Formats: sequence, C-alpha cells, structure tokens
Amino acid sequence: MATLKDLPVVLLIEILSRLSTESLLQFKTVCKFWYALINDPAIFSFQDKCIFIKRRVMVDFQYYTYIPSIIKLSHAPGRSMSILDVINPFRDTALFDICGHSHGLVCLSFDRDIFLFNLTTEKFRKLPSSILHYGHPYNMDSSFTNAVGFGYDSKSGDFKVVRIVQFRNQYGELYRPPGVEICELKKERWREIESSTCGRVSMSFAPEMHHKGTYYWWAYKKEEGNIIHTFDMSEEIFGEISVPNNLVEEDVEYISMGMLNGSIVIFHCSKTGNEKTFSVWEMKKDVVSWSKLMTIGPVFGVEKPLLFVNSDELLIEANEGQVISYHIKTHMTKVLPIKGRPCQLADTYLDYSLMDYNLY
Repeated sequence: MATLKDLPVVLLIEILSRLSTESLLQFKTVCKFWYALINDPAIFSFQDKCIFIKRRVMVDFQYYTYIPSIIKLSHAPGRSMSILDVINPFRDTALFDICGHSHGLVCLSFDRDIFLFNLTTEKFRKLPSSILHYGHPYNMDSSFTNAVGFGYDSKSGDFKVVRIVQFRNQYGELYRPPGVEICELKKERWREIESSTCGRVSMSFAPEMHHKGTYYWWAYKKEEGNIIHTFDMSEEIFGEISVPNNLVEEDVEYISMGMLNGSIVIFHCSKTGNEKTFSVWEMKKDVVSWSKLMTIGPVFGVEKPLLFVNSDELLIEANEGQVISYHIKTHMTKVLPIKGRPCQLADTYLDYSLMDYNLY
C-alpha cells in the first residue's frame, strides 16, 4: 500500500498548496523533507498572505484612536478576505509606529517601548529597555527615539532591532551625534555601536521598510533634501541612496514605498483633485539609480497608493478611509472588508507589503 512518502513531489506540492497557512505549519513537523519543502518560498510563495495595518477609528463619537489589525488574503480563486483586530500593547498611547517586518514578525514602536508581534501565534513580545541615556524628565537636556528598524541578519541567523536616538539641549537643538543601539533577539539585550548616520528620519510619516537584510527609511538631509537612509543588518553599517530627481524636495505626505516583483518601488501621487495619478519608480539592480516604471490612473476618490498585492493589483487608500483593491489592467475596484462605517475609518492606511507566516 502506497504511503504519503511515496507520492510524486509534484502531486505532493499540489495537495499541500490547497491547504491553509495554519494547516501547512502543522505539516512542517511530519518529516525533514516536508519541512524543507514547505519552507521553500519558490514553491509556497503563493500561500495565504496577510497585511498588518494600523487604522484610525472613532471611539464614542468623541475622539479617535489607532488599533492594529490583520487582513488575511486567501490565494484561492475568488479569494476571501478577513480582518482581525489586535489588542494594542501600548497602554498609554495609540500613536505607535510599525517599524518593519520579517518572517512573520512585525515590529511596533513608540518612544522607548518596542514590541514584536508574531502573526502566527498572535502574541506580543516586549524588548528590554534602552541602554542609551534618555535623561531625567526634569533635566533641560533630553533625548528621543528618531528611528527604529527591524530585520533579519542572514549571517548570524538572528533577528535584529536597530534604534537611532537623537540628543537635544534645553533650546531644542541637537548638540551631539546620534546614538545607535542594536538588540539581537537570541541574546535579548541591547548594545551600542559606533556608526555614523546619514540623515534625520521622520518616524510618524515617512515610509520605511525591510528587504533582504537591509532596512530603508525615507529621510531628509539638510544640504541634499530627501534621501533613503539604509542600515545593513549583517554588517551593521548605515548608507544612503539618492531618490529620483523630481522627488528630492517632495513632501513626504505624497510618498510611499513598497515591493513589486522583488524590486523596491517608490509611489508618488498627485497632490490635488478628486482624480489622482500615481507614478511608480523602480530601484535598478545597481541599488543607486531609479527608472520610471509606470503611471497609474487617473483614479477617482482615492488618496494614495499603499502596496502591490501582485503585478496587476494595487491597494489604495480611499478618500473616506477605506482600503480598496484596484486592478491596474481592468481598472476595477473592490473595497476590502474592514469593520466599521467609512466615517469611522478615516486615515486608514497600510504600512507594509505582504508577509508570510513563519514561526520564531
């Protein structure tokens, strides 16, 4: 009698590809071959995906708050979508930032506190306190977190969080070079590194992302204008990348970054009008130059692009706060099933591209 191990690999892949992500994770423990097969992104990159979002909702018709949520997308034809709200780990504020993702872990940050969220277990893990001096609340001199980035170091086989801290005097002036510290998850402690940074990052509004061991922040340099600030997770060094010439002085409000077919792209949207067009710039393989890939639109009733689901589908923030799916070739739109009425979802936005479920 034939057993599962006797099945042709092609047939086995066909069977496994019909399973949900949660079921696939359970089958990883069957044997080493299945574990390697299911972990191969070239084979199972089309599995169920999810998007981590931070959305603004109205509370008691009096004030707004931000809550983290997960949108799950099925890969099946006529795919289904669902949304899961997550408890905000920051007890005293809703103004947290999403600072990258890798292997199904999402980094959330506010001021001195950093949490990692596991998309599979739906649990948070708080990182240790910073070792850099923040100053006493009554001191005239103080310090603040300028930027946080999270990613994977393939050399050490560990996840890392990098934090950039700025120091200012009683007049609000920066009086010394920034401090930089790194937390390795396996060691679960911070260490300070000697490294020069290139420009100042605007955490609350600037686009940022992690890709293949490098973290990217949209930043501003006094003499040069907008740049992309980078950090190599393995070498632990900073760098900078120039942006397209027409974006050097552009307002960051109209800029977003994402991925398309394995390449980093920059979205730039028109500033006014009910109908908007989006320019898409692709980073070339030399990682220092850009080419204009396409212009999308005009599209009516939207604010700005968020990310590509695939080469034909783009997610866009609508005027009333909904997130819509826009098909580039057919121009068809579909509203994603986010809970709440449109007026309760003002300023809804997505922070990062699609993420696979992997355990840590």
